[in-house]
Amino acid sequence: MSQPKPQPIEVEIYDQRYAIVLKEPLDGSDVRSLAEEVDARMREISQVAGTADSLRVAVLTALHLAQEIRELKKQYQDSDVLIQTKTNEWARTLESVLK
Repeated sequence: MSQPKPQPIEVEIYDQRYAIVLKEPLDGSDVRSLAEEVDARMREISQVAGTADSLRVAVLTALHLAQEIRELKKQYQDSDVLIQTKTNEWARTLESVLK
């Protein structure tokens, strides 16, 4: 039995309408919320950059989002290292107490 074909989710970003079809299941309200965030970010960048050219604004927005992702990954990695270090310290302390 074949799976049902995913239904497109209609969104509007920077005055353009898109029908989004996802490979992974995601709630339509989540997709619309993400689209609203992208739209808001594009409008903010458009004002700061002084251009309404949608392609230029989209590229600048993508760069800003990529920078945020990079910073979040770095924070995650730093936190992961700290957690691993603390876990090792606690394990050694627990071993010494239990001996």
